Parts: sequence; structure tokens; C-alpha cells
Amino acid sequence: MFYIVETEEQIQLLKNLGRKGGYVEVISSNDNYHPLLTTTVAVYLRPLDHLEGYIIPISHDEGLNLTKDCVSGILKEYTTLYTFDKKELMYHFILPNVIDLSLLHAMTSYNRLELPRSNSTCNWYYNRFHEFKEINAIIPISKLFEKCEENYKSLQKILHIAIPNGFDFYNKTATSVFFMIERAGLRITYQSFLELFKPSNPVYSIDNNIIYTSYNLYNTTSRPTNAFNSVNFAAIPKAPEFRKAIIPQNDVFVEMDFDGYHLRLLCEQIGYELTEESAHVQLARLYFGKDEIAEDEYAKAKQINFHAIYGKIPPEYAFLDIFDKIQNYINGLWKQFKEQGYVEDPISGKRFTQDLPDMHPQKLMNYMMQSLETSRNILILKDVLMFLQDKKSKLTLYTYDAFVFDFDKSDGKETLESLEKIMNQGGKYPIKFKYSSNLVL
Repeated sequence: MFYIVETEEQIQLLKNLGRKGGYVEVISSNDNYHPLLTTTVAVYLRPLDHLEGYIIPISHDEGLNLTKDCVSGILKEYTTLYTFDKKELMYHFILPNVIDLSLLHAMTSYNRLELPRSNSTCNWYYNRFHEFKEINAIIPISKLFEKCEENYKSLQKILHIAIPNGFDFYNKTATSVFFMIERAGLRITYQSFLELFKPSNPVYSIDNNIIYTSYNLYNTTSRPTNAFNSVNFAAIPKAPEFRKAIIPQNDVFVEMDFDGYHLRLLCEQIGYELTEESAHVQLARLYFGKDEIAEDEYAKAKQINFHAIYGKIPPEYAFLDIFDKIQNYINGLWKQFKEQGYVEDPISGKRFTQDLPDMHPQKLMNYMMQSLETSRNILILKDVLMFLQDKKSKLTLYTYDAFVFDFDKSDGKETLESLEKIMNQGGKYPIKFKYSSNLVL
């Protein structure tokens, strides 16, 4: 069967077809498993100027298997490769010029892309053997090919969508950053974790007491969610028993938490200066007209600030200069949105267009703040991960305004000092530290 690539002649043909790009889909050992826990069974490749696709076996009994290096060599001949999920592809091949179709769809249509999952033979195998780690290696290769052909046809129209502003920022930088964070994993106390978090199936994401999660980058605001196998790591319950079930692989967890992060990002946009002191305390002094702020006043100030960040400026404080500037910023965003048809994140270039449903000024402000937070963090995460490349310590969890490091004491205090400098960006974003032997931080 010619669609199964096995000979040198076929390999050379596929390489020669790469000048106009192609669509690639990795067939891992099991679609249900976290990609880090899978192997590569085969690769489906569809040259864009060709009427048919090909399947390249790597570890399947029905083909004369090629090595991953050989397959990588074929794929690198393609000027552009489109794929359903670039981050997932990276667990199998690191390639230049890959375009994430799910991201492209999310940034232009503002919704999630889904594959058909209609191949009856593949579904039959998964209904009966879903836990078997090498399930795709026993599904007939012709059926795997059919499934990939169906996937390609369902995605074909997206190949022709124009690349939007800000796409490269997320397709290249964000995808690489969250791929690297995912690989770190989190150590768990196995039995208590299962009882508390109830993952769908432990084998899908847990190996040797390390659990792996996945950052979803396809949300409307671009703010990633973080869940896999029915465990949501972006919303771990506050109850201590949940957090005690997650422990360091090294010596201690160190959480670095941004002070009043959204408030500082907003003040940066409106030109309102804050010092390194607590942002909430600084504004509380304005609200209550005194220097010493009581605990209940601090809590009330935080609430006022939270509402203001999302466009609900309290009338009794609307006369303050900061709220006048915030209101002008909201009005300016909305005016630009209505007249120009979009507003743009000044860091990533991502646009929010009039294709978004039910938009209003406060909602637009909310979207912009989440986008600013995400794009700023992606740049900081990139610098943090580069700094940690030769260290034993690692960044193990990202939760919007806080980074959790699995710290190895042999890296020394200077490593923490350097991380603080990277994150606070010259004092613009002050950091608070917490240390713990588990996630009760």
C-alpha cells in the first residue's frame, strides 16, 4: 500500500513534496495519556499540494518501521507544517515553522477547535482497551490512516485563514514556555492524591508518583487554563489536605507571588505611578485618608481595587485621580473598539475584534487585563526558564499571579535572588515569598 511510507524512494518523494508545506499529525501510543508518557507509533503527513496523505510507521507491527531521526529529517524539509496542537507535537518532534491550527482558530473565531472522533474502528478499540498504553500500535494502520484523513478534512478550511496579529507570540514563545513547564511535573503522595483529586484514570497522567498536567492556550483572553485527566491545577482547593498531597521533588516549594499584579498592570497602562510598597495599602490611604491602615480597611481596599480593575468604579471614590484615569482608559478602549473594529494587547499584539459576542466596555477591559497579565508573564517565564536551564531547581506550577518553584537548596540563596530580579522587572512588579514542604503556602 503506497500510502504507508517504507522505502527510500518513498522517503525521497515525501521530502521533495515539502516545498509547499504540509499537515502533520503524530500518532502517539495512546491518545488518553499525557503526551510525555507516550511513545511515537507513527506520523501522518499530508503535503499541501498533494491529493493524498501518507502514514510513516515508527513502532507499528504492520510497517517496516523508520527511525524517529529519519522521520524528523523528512519533516524538516517542509517549509511550513500545520498541526492540530503544536505543544503536543513538541513531545515527539521539535521542528521549525510549525503552525498550531487550534491556536489559529481560537485567535480568529474565539472558540475551541475539536476533532471529529468518528472512526468506528478506533472508537471500538478505545472503548475496550483505553488503558492499554500501546493501544495505537495494535489498531490496524489502515484505520489510523483513515482517522488522520478524517481529521485533515475537518481542519482543511482553517489552513487558509490569514495569520492574525500576535499569532507568532503565542505560537512560538507561549507554546515553548508552557511545554517546558509541563515537563517538570509535580510529585504527589499517591494514595491521598487519588482519594482527594479523583483523576479519571491515574495511569493517564501519573508515573512514579509524578503527575503531569497540560496548559490549554486556546482561551478567548489567551489566559491559559491548566487541567488534565480531570485534575484542575489552576484551581487547587484551599483546604490543607488537598495541598499536602503535592510535595517537592527537590527540597522545598518556593512561591513567588506578585503584589497587586493586575492593579500594577492597569496603573502602568493609565500612567499612574505606584511605589514598591503594597499597591493595596497605597490606594487604601487614598480611600480612608490616613497613613496607618487597619486589617479590615486593607480588606475593603482590596475589594474596591478588584472591582475597579474590572471596570466597576465605586461612585463614592470616582472623584479620585486614579479612578478618573481608569474610566478614561475604559472609554478609550471602547471608543477604539467601536471605531477601529478591534483593540490590541500592547505586548503580544493579540487583537480583540468585533467578532466577539456580547461585548461591552467593562468586559473589554476585563479581557485586556487578562491578556496583559498573560503576555507579560510569558516574557517573564521565558527569562525564568532560560535562567534555570543549568539549575536543579525548576519552575513547576504557574497560577497567573504566582510562580511555584521546586527549589533545590544546592542552588543557593543567590538563585532565589536572581529569580526575584527577573520577576520584579526592576522593581515594577514587587514579589512576596512563601516557603513550604507542600503546597500549603
